[in-house]
Amino acid sequence: MKTEYLVIGSGIAGLSFALKVAQYQTESKITIITKSYEADGSTKHAQGGIAVVSDFNNDSFENHINDTLLAGDGLCNPNIVNFVVEQAPIRFKELISYGTDFDQDNKQEYDLAMEGGHSQKRIIHKQDCTGLEIVESLLRRIKSYKNIQIIKHLFAIDLIVEKGSCFGVIAKDVNTNKIRNILAKKTLLATGGIGQVFQSTTNPLVSTADGIAMAKRVDVKISDMEFVQFHPTALYNPNQTPSFLISEAARGKGAILRTVNGSRFMQNYHKDKELATRDIVARAIDTETKKTNVNYVFLDCSTIPEREIEKHFPNIKKKCEELGLDLSTDSIPVMPAAHFVCGGINTDINGRTNINNLYACGECANTGLNGANRLASNSLLESLVFSHQCAMDATNSIEEISISFKDLGNNDINRKEYSHQKIQHMLFGIKNVMSENVGVLTDDKLLRKAYSFITNMQEKIEVIYQEYKASIALLELRNISLVSYLIIQQSLERKENKGVFYNENLVKLQL
Repeated sequence: MKTEYLVIGSGIAGLSFALKVAQYQTESKITIITKSYEADGSTKHAQGGIAVVSDFNNDSFENHINDTLLAGDGLCNPNIVNFVVEQAPIRFKELISYGTDFDQDNKQEYDLAMEGGHSQKRIIHKQDCTGLEIVESLLRRIKSYKNIQIIKHLFAIDLIVEKGSCFGVIAKDVNTNKIRNILAKKTLLATGGIGQVFQSTTNPLVSTADGIAMAKRVDVKISDMEFVQFHPTALYNPNQTPSFLISEAARGKGAILRTVNGSRFMQNYHKDKELATRDIVARAIDTETKKTNVNYVFLDCSTIPEREIEKHFPNIKKKCEELGLDLSTDSIPVMPAAHFVCGGINTDINGRTNINNLYACGECANTGLNGANRLASNSLLESLVFSHQCAMDATNSIEEISISFKDLGNNDINRKEYSHQKIQHMLFGIKNVMSENVGVLTDDKLLRKAYSFITNMQEKIEVIYQEYKASIALLELRNISLVSYLIIQQSLERKENKGVFYNENLVKLQL
């Protein structure tokens, strides 16, 4: 199969890129592949909104830039931060033009929410289901373009790279188990996050680090993987995977964190209390749970008027009611859960990687915006800005494909299926080790223990991969093990605590 533009992933990054390319290249074929359904990625789970300066009477680009730099703890690329913040209103207007709807107040102006790390109200949202609204509007728009094709249930296995250039991907049809080679002039990795590396995560089941793993296997530069952001307030419900997110906007409306004994504690950790950046709040919660030997703290929403809860957080209210919780009187048990990787595939301002014709965008990319800790609601913005940049660069020049079909992928139809139960057992082992040793707080001993386990596991998985049928479960296990290794390796290499990375041995050295 041949296509001019290949998009791997169907979240805000991939869909926005496809739309933009379709507008500029009306005769070109654009193919989006997704391993599940179109809307099954992380975007639809984004509750909070998009950070955009829109109220220039009370806010400014400078404020947003400073907030982003402060959250990133000195490791953001200032030029990229300036660029993204200043481009935000333009890209946001494009999103509106696609038919996306956002909440407005009585004056028909955007209802701006406050979130942790922001100095002003600037989060534009659609109740507590902003991501779902965006995905649905983008998919509706895409249907109006005849040159965009979406192929569901097609799992990208490995990139096709020859002599430093990418020519597409080797993929597996989830339904037929057949291997397909998709040749492309330009390829975009928009595969989302890595949350399923951990036992507890807000990320959907499809977030198995596929894009970053594929990129690593063809020597694409990957950096800052030690900066895994844990969202402080995921609903504590051990029976549910993924964890249900309790939006940061709830704290922006006045919700208070309390220990299981009822004591407020964030004032002991930061002057901004519940509205400190995510790294600070997550570490505070982790510290308090260790003091009480209880795996959660409480989020008290009784300070928020009931009409405000119904207006702004209908899905959170509904979820809590299903669990028998009344937000006007009951507190929500919450805990930190793996939420966003700030590092990833190194890209320049146009989304280019160090491999020709290969771009990356969205959570799988490391653009320089987030540094050591992403500012709340900057992720959807980052995807909008860089999907535009990728599209503009990718449509500048189109080269002819010149590549041989031989040996691009072997049908493994004659191979035996490896035990699904054993795959799940290994996956559980990796998740458990990562959660216990490479979480909100870590130290050298924990990291070395995790390193030993993962390196042994990786060798075992690679032997299985070479000998058995490449089931989707095995492919995801292979990707998760590789990215787990990258997180641990880069954590061991970091010699200074920054943002979401906190090694307790480094604290002692700095003291």
